[in-house]
Amino acid sequence: MPAKITLALVGCGWISESHVNGYKDLWNRGCREFEVTAVCDLNPAAAKVRADQIAAYQGSAPKIFTDIAALTAAKIADAADVCVPHCFHHSTAIPLLEGGMHVLCEKPIGITIRATKAIIAAAKRAGKVLATAENVRRDLAARAGAWAMSEAKLIGEPIAASVVSFAHGPLNISDPKFQWRAVKNLTGGGMIMDSGAHFTDMVLLMFGDVKSVSCTMRTLDDREIPKAPVVGKAKVDVEDFWHADIRFTSGMQVSWSFSNAFHGKVQRGATYYGRNGTMTDLGWPFHPFQGGASLVTSTSKEMSRAEIEAAYQASLDEATKKRLFPYGATDGFAIEVWDFVNAIATGRAPEMDGQAGLISKTLCECCYESATIGRPVTFAEVLDGTVDAYQRPIDEFWKLMPAAASAAR
Repeated sequence: MPAKITLALVGCGWISESHVNGYKDLWNRGCREFEVTAVCDLNPAAAKVRADQIAAYQGSAPKIFTDIAALTAAKIADAADVCVPHCFHHSTAIPLLEGGMHVLCEKPIGITIRATKAIIAAAKRAGKVLATAENVRRDLAARAGAWAMSEAKLIGEPIAASVVSFAHGPLNISDPKFQWRAVKNLTGGGMIMDSGAHFTDMVLLMFGDVKSVSCTMRTLDDREIPKAPVVGKAKVDVEDFWHADIRFTSGMQVSWSFSNAFHGKVQRGATYYGRNGTMTDLGWPFHPFQGGASLVTSTSKEMSRAEIEAAYQASLDEATKKRLFPYGATDGFAIEVWDFVNAIATGRAPEMDGQAGLISKTLCECCYESATIGRPVTFAEVLDGTVDAYQRPIDEFWKLMPAAASAAR
C-alpha cells in the first residue's frame, strides 16, 4: 500500500468547500493517508481560496492550476476530486482519467446517462478507480435509518412511502452558483436531478431494483436569466413541480412530490410504512434519514433517533465500524473522500463506484423520461437508452450523440 495518495481538487466552487471541510475533518482525526497537492479552477481567485483553506490545516499549500491538461502533465497528483457543474463532469473526468488519474466525481456523475457511460468507459480503458461522490448515504444518521428500514426491518416489510415538499423558494438566479442550476442544458434537470440524486440513491439502497416510474412535471417559473454560464440569455426551463410514482420489483411503492413554486402553507415530510409500523424522516425529506428518523411499531413501541442510531452501531463489528466511519468520522463528505483514496491504495472497489452512480442517476432520468413522453417507463428501457426523449437535446447540445444516431433522430 502506498504511504500516501496525492489528491487534486478540481473545481473550486460552492460544493468544493464541503469537500475541503471533509479533508480537514479527516486530518484533525489523525488521517494522513492522503495529501492535497493541487487545486484547479478556471478562476484562479477561487482556486486560491481553496488552496489557502487547505494549507491552513495541512501545513503545505497545494499548487494552483487553471487548466486540466497542465494538471495532468505536472504529475503531482494520483487522483482528482471533481467538483465542477454537472454539464462539465464528462469533459473534466474523461481527460483526467486519460491523463492517468483516478477520479471521484460529484453526483450526479454525468449530465445524462450517455455522458455517465462515457465516463465509466474512460475509467475502464485507463484502468483507474472511478467513484461517485455521494455523501448522504454515508452519514451516520442515514446509515442507521437505512439499516432500520431494510436490514433490521424494524417496521417489517416496507410497503409504501409518501415523500413531499411543497413551498415557495424559487432559485436565486441573481446568484451565479444557482444560475446554471436553472438551465436544463447546464444541470441536466432541476431538483429531480440535483437534491433528487441523493433521494434516488437512498431509496435504491433501501428498496432494491426499480420496475417502473410514472411522473408528471411542470415549469411554473417564467423568469429569464440575462447571462447564464455558457448559454448566455436563457429562460428558466428546469422543473419546479413534479409528482412521481416509483414502483420497485419488491412491491414497494414510493410517492414523491415537490414544488418550490407554491405560495402559502408549507407542506414537507417523508413517512415510510411497513407491515409492522411506520418510520418518520426527521430531516430534509430528499436526503432520507440524514436528519435522523423515529419509528413506531404496530405494538406501539417507539424508537427515537438516538435509539435507532445506538441499535445500528451495536449491530456493527469493529472492522465494519472502521470501514464505514474511518477515524471515527461521521460526516459524509469526509467518509466519501477516505473511501476513494483507500480504494486506490488497497485495490478494493469503492463503496459507490461509477456504475452505482449510473444506477442512481437512471432513476432520476426515469422521472424525466416518463414526464416527457407521457407514459410510465421501465427502469431497463431508460438505462439502456431505448427511451431518451428528455436527455436527447442535452446530449446533442454537448455533442454526446454519435453523428449517425443524431442524424437518424
